[in-house]
Amino acid sequence: MLRKLCCVILLIIQRNTESTRVIGECRTVVQGEDVDLSCRLIERTQELKQITWLKSTKDEKHNLMLIHPNGVTGFVVPNGLAGRVQLIGNPSENLGSIRITAVRLLDEGTFTWIFNVFPSGAYNTEISLTVLVPPVVSVTVDVTPVIGEKEVILATCVAAGAKPQADVKWKTGTFGSLLKTVTNSTQHANGTTTVLSHLLGVPTRAANQQQVQCVVNQSALATDRIFNYTIDIHYPPQAVNITLSETSQTSVLCVADGNPQPNYTLSRVGQSWPGSSVRAEGGTLILLSLSSELNGLCVCEASNPYGRATGFLYVHTSCETSAACWVLLVVILCLIVAAPALLWSSPLPGIITARRNRRTG
Repeated sequence: MLRKLCCVILLIIQRNTESTRVIGECRTVVQGEDVDLSCRLIERTQELKQITWLKSTKDEKHNLMLIHPNGVTGFVVPNGLAGRVQLIGNPSENLGSIRITAVRLLDEGTFTWIFNVFPSGAYNTEISLTVLVPPVVSVTVDVTPVIGEKEVILATCVAAGAKPQADVKWKTGTFGSLLKTVTNSTQHANGTTTVLSHLLGVPTRAANQQQVQCVVNQSALATDRIFNYTIDIHYPPQAVNITLSETSQTSVLCVADGNPQPNYTLSRVGQSWPGSSVRAEGGTLILLSLSSELNGLCVCEASNPYGRATGFLYVHTSCETSAACWVLLVVILCLIVAAPALLWSSPLPGIITARRNRRTG
């Protein structure tokens, strides 16, 4: 009879011990956000004496905080968490849940909750906290490519300091058939990784101002991050186009394609411009008066750090006074009336031009 009673008592104790346990949930959070770590002791009869909170990393284990049944907390070793931890559980209900605000990468690790109850002793559980770090993304190029025939780096997309490693891809449209990508990564001591993806191609004028996109995917990002980039190719000025203004016959326009934008110098062969008759503004020569003083070969030189190109325009004023111009106009009208089949090959009063171009590298 005594043996049976002892067996029943032992069975009850074993069942009570097996029913006492601590439950919790592992969490993943993005750096900078808040996270709740939930922990609960499944026990209805025994008295809670204390909750001890520990944190373990690869290198060490810290006894961080004590939680008393009345809700009073105390840090043993703050380990950077002081001021960022709030008790959100009610110890009187066997809840030891906490909230960590503004999570840092150093907060990552395994947290152990130890519930000390009377009379059975200590019960614990481990909760892992994983911290995700979004990448810092930039698209640039270290050295601006110059027009040539060899393949060079046209752009580099950098996804820096991410955890886990970011996936970097390029969208290049129809231009992509002429390009290729080379990607490499560097892992840092704190567990983050930097990825560099280079876009390579032959630097040509056709490649200049082409639009490409760097697409970055990573688990800390809610959606793919897309970064637009305009390819920039430097090259010397090409053929200079020097003409009269279409809206006004009193301006000489000088234009050349080059990158960076060329600087322009307007001069006249053999002599300088009369200061009272012209005014230069960048690539434009404004003729302030139409007189024989302007007659001569106008030279426009376009230059940038990679070369220069030259264009010519012959400026000739065919009449010196307005009266002479009207006389010439009357003569021409008479000729038209007298001989309608005659082809008109003489220039009208104003400016007569001829042009040729030369470019030097």
